[in-house]
Amino acid sequence: MRRYNGQLIFSATDLVTFLDCRHATFLDHRQLEDPAPLPAEDPYVELLQQKGLEHERSYREQLRTQGLNVIDIPSRGSLEERTEQTRAAMAAGPQVIYQGAFSDGRWHGYADFLLRVPGESRFGDYHYEPLDTKLAHATKPKHLMQLGIYADLLARVQARAPERLHVALGTGETVLLPTRDFQHYLAGARARFETFVDAMPKESHGEPCSACSLCRWRERCEGEWAAADHLSLVARITRGQREKLNAAGVTTMAQLAALPPATPIASLQPDTLERLRAQARLQDGKRRDGQNRHELLPAVDGKGFARLPRPSAGDLFFDMEGDPLLDGGLEYLFGFAFLEPAQPTFRLFWGHDRVAEKAAFEAAMDFIAERLAAFPDAHIYHYASYEESALKRLAMMHGTRETQVDDLLRQGRLVDLYQVVREALRVSEPSYSLKNLEVFYMRPREGAVTTANASVVAYERWRKLADPRLLEEIARYNEADCISTLKLRDWLIKLRPRALPWRERPPADPEEERRTAERLAAEASLAATTARLLRCSESERPYRELISQLLEFHHREAKPQWWWQFRRAEMTEEELIEDAECIGALRRDPAAPPLREKLSLVHTFTFPAQDFKLRTGSRPRRAGTREPVGELVLLDEDARRLQLKAGPRTPPLDDTLSLIPEAPFDDKVLREAIYRYGQAVIAGDERYGAVTSVLKRELPRIRGRAPGAPLLPADADTISGSLAAIKDLQQSHLLVQGPPGAGKTFLSAAAIVELLHQGRRVGVASHSHKAINRLLEEVEKRAESQGKTFQGVKKCSEEEQCCNGSMIEDVFKNEHVKGRHQLVAGTAWLFADPVLDQSLDVLFIDEAGQVSLANLVAMGLAARNLVLVGDQMQLAQPIQGTHPGRSGASALEFLLEEHATVPPERGVFLDVTRRMHPDVCRFISEAVYEGRLHSHASTEVQRLIVSPGADPALKASGLSFVPVLHQECRQKSEEEGQRVREIFGSLLQQRWIGPQGRERPLAIDDILIVSPYNMQVNLLQSLLPPGARVGTVDKFQGQEAAVVIVSMTTSSAEDMPRGMEFLYSRNRLNVAISRARSLAIVVASPLLLEAPCGRVEQMKLVNTLCYARVYAASLAAAAITG
Repeated sequence: MRRYNGQLIFSATDLVTFLDCRHATFLDHRQLEDPAPLPAEDPYVELLQQKGLEHERSYREQLRTQGLNVIDIPSRGSLEERTEQTRAAMAAGPQVIYQGAFSDGRWHGYADFLLRVPGESRFGDYHYEPLDTKLAHATKPKHLMQLGIYADLLARVQARAPERLHVALGTGETVLLPTRDFQHYLAGARARFETFVDAMPKESHGEPCSACSLCRWRERCEGEWAAADHLSLVARITRGQREKLNAAGVTTMAQLAALPPATPIASLQPDTLERLRAQARLQDGKRRDGQNRHELLPAVDGKGFARLPRPSAGDLFFDMEGDPLLDGGLEYLFGFAFLEPAQPTFRLFWGHDRVAEKAAFEAAMDFIAERLAAFPDAHIYHYASYEESALKRLAMMHGTRETQVDDLLRQGRLVDLYQVVREALRVSEPSYSLKNLEVFYMRPREGAVTTANASVVAYERWRKLADPRLLEEIARYNEADCISTLKLRDWLIKLRPRALPWRERPPADPEEERRTAERLAAEASLAATTARLLRCSESERPYRELISQLLEFHHREAKPQWWWQFRRAEMTEEELIEDAECIGALRRDPAAPPLREKLSLVHTFTFPAQDFKLRTGSRPRRAGTREPVGELVLLDEDARRLQLKAGPRTPPLDDTLSLIPEAPFDDKVLREAIYRYGQAVIAGDERYGAVTSVLKRELPRIRGRAPGAPLLPADADTISGSLAAIKDLQQSHLLVQGPPGAGKTFLSAAAIVELLHQGRRVGVASHSHKAINRLLEEVEKRAESQGKTFQGVKKCSEEEQCCNGSMIEDVFKNEHVKGRHQLVAGTAWLFADPVLDQSLDVLFIDEAGQVSLANLVAMGLAARNLVLVGDQMQLAQPIQGTHPGRSGASALEFLLEEHATVPPERGVFLDVTRRMHPDVCRFISEAVYEGRLHSHASTEVQRLIVSPGADPALKASGLSFVPVLHQECRQKSEEEGQRVREIFGSLLQQRWIGPQGRERPLAIDDILIVSPYNMQVNLLQSLLPPGARVGTVDKFQGQEAAVVIVSMTTSSAEDMPRGMEFLYSRNRLNVAISRARSLAIVVASPLLLEAPCGRVEQMKLVNTLCYARVYAASLAAAAITG
């Protein structure tokens, strides 16, 4: 920000700063009013600016070389003069305008380029869109904030908003992004910024945040925190813990250090409070006398020093450098220190792009293998979990060295010294970073790069400037980290109690060795199969590479679940209590001795207050040993009491234990089916034409129709046209995209009944038995209404999965599926069975947006034609692994790529919903379906009749956004729970006109309450009357109600337990809101709209929620004026 002609004016940089930290904006403003000395400018800033200018001018010359007419706006002159010159140039209409200037009195900016594109504007049948050149290799949020400001200013000049934003990257690629994907997020951010500046507070106190490391005010804030003795100075304290202490009147480190033992603090676990108090005491002591202090913690079996193995001459000390700012992240440096023979030696491996990253990873793993072969008793030491997580992720993403990584984990070769430190020691440092611990065992570091953040900045600079000195600095920093890890290990050994035994590697397990041998054989087979697959033409290579990636999909997908099993087995009780996937610190209830139930015993336990996701019916495992504990048969959150039903084969249960989630399912039959397909491709066997057409993204092959023509003729009825296309498929696939309420189940059932009537054998599959049964119920209903019968069979695994139909037999074994059955239904595990290979004429795969591409291949081998029914814009498949290329996509995501709606030549888009009122549908259509979805005329009648004095959240139809302020809520919010109860109570006093036009009182069954989290669902169930329909989005897919209430639950982006991609998911919001016939009410913390976004994709996610608020406000305004 700056003063211009006596007035404050702003730029996109000011907006970026504000979204990172409001206190930084406060300090920027105060600098204008009361200038103070600023830190010296970074010496590279001027060089970066120069490089950026060179890139910009080079791009201008490229445009001129292409023959485009480029008009330059002179850099001389006032802002007003340059703005007017830009307006005159736009009126003249050149193809490109360079350095266009804009200002609306408050905001200003200089667009690198304006590109002329077709479309009416104030100037004629054309308008302009902004393009900025960037040295970066990927588009970043700050680029879009800048372009978004330009787009707003440009819209005022030409009386038309640009539809796209353009970024010309340093790679030579130009990225085009739809303005609508960001406009509401940016508009909200801009409004908040202006409100903040217009009412600038007289005082502001900063809190540590993620932007601190790159902020010019960092040193100032750190000085203020030190002067105030801020609680953030206490090592390993969280923001939430600070706020709880502040609420109890403990506001400084000294006060915390002096807190008497056993002092209760609301909502803080006693063990956590004692750890923080002891930590503050140590740090306060060092502050007083300057002495470094450390304390040994009480020994716990298997923890702390007990994690240290006996030193070996071949030990490696490992550190990695990664760049999280690149799209998908990049692990660009693997560094190792080792003793050769007694002096530290350093080895490093670089990889500056995705291909080189794979090569560096493989070289690093080969180096480890060579070292371990030479020194069988050696280990790899690292500090914190980054290196282990990165190795696992890279092995999965690149599909290489997976068994080797598994072996390192299983054999306990990786030793995390941070885990040793935090379980064995307490130190007087303000952080437990490696650099802080060095005061105990080495001299201070030297060099320009001394922190992880500085290495990221240096690497980003190297990518832009290509200065080799920057890489040399990063290498020196990495080497220093490796040497520091070595010296830390040696220091810990000196502190280690002499009587403590060394950690031994797990004893050789013949069964484990057998599995390892099988795995190595499988890897060799995979390598051989991949090699044979890739002996092909260049045109075939992408398709065959995809097959090779799919061969290992299920193995990669199961890995994170197994890794978490091992990780949680080693977690402390405190950590398990904090992990919502677990239930930590169970204690046997002395008042409830075990009860015998047939051959089982039912054990009763109590547990401390905590958030958890485990449910009755699950079969968790015991933390520490991963042994089974039986079935969870009772779970009372209010009484904090649960019961475990343990069978005769269950190991005895101790009086104290913690629960972790159960292990993943067996997927051998699916993996074998995909191998079967791969072998067929190698052999030139073309019988799996439908699967091949999907993997090659071919256009549907339909008898009598030219590929590329719309599948539905312009005058065709959707149902009859779709039936005709399905009936005439020729070893191919057809995609039917059905938005909410558009009748995809009705269409599928109609097609299935018609095919059965014609004597075809039809399969029905999906990702869940619930989805299968829903479609089968509709099939029987359709057949009965037409007086038709058929013989069907449904393969189930449990009684509750049964269809219980009149024409469909339920069976529990694959061999009970016979040739006489015209309709066969089941999951991928059934259709992957080789007995069913090519036995079906058509396989319908329902909810195909939740079916992985790998599972589609496995089950698709059973059929000559595939019909994929679903909607990739609703619930997506849950993915846990990291998969190369597009092998981790769902079937629909893969086929449609970036399309929100299926193109007419690729499938059928059901464009009319018979569920949503136009006021609900309009939001869903514009936010999700590119404006292609419309409401049936019959939906206009359905609306609430809102009585005077009703809750202000209620309206006749449409969308309401209800802000509820709260703090620190992750997966449960009492404040939102109470607000939902108020709205629910008011709704039950209203009347509703249904789809048939009949008016009646709104009943409890007419309301759905949806939350992303099971813990909030539990809370809402406790607050609402019995019978209230409360659940997660997953539970209600396919259902509907007159009114839907969505409780977003989480307080802010900082409180998200599962990442932005889950909470802000456009797909999940689509499913939640589109359950509503008349009214959807979104209850949310307004801070969710202010989420800082580190990636462009995150901006798109938050933008949808921002649009919900904007759309709701527009309906409210229309109601007032209308």
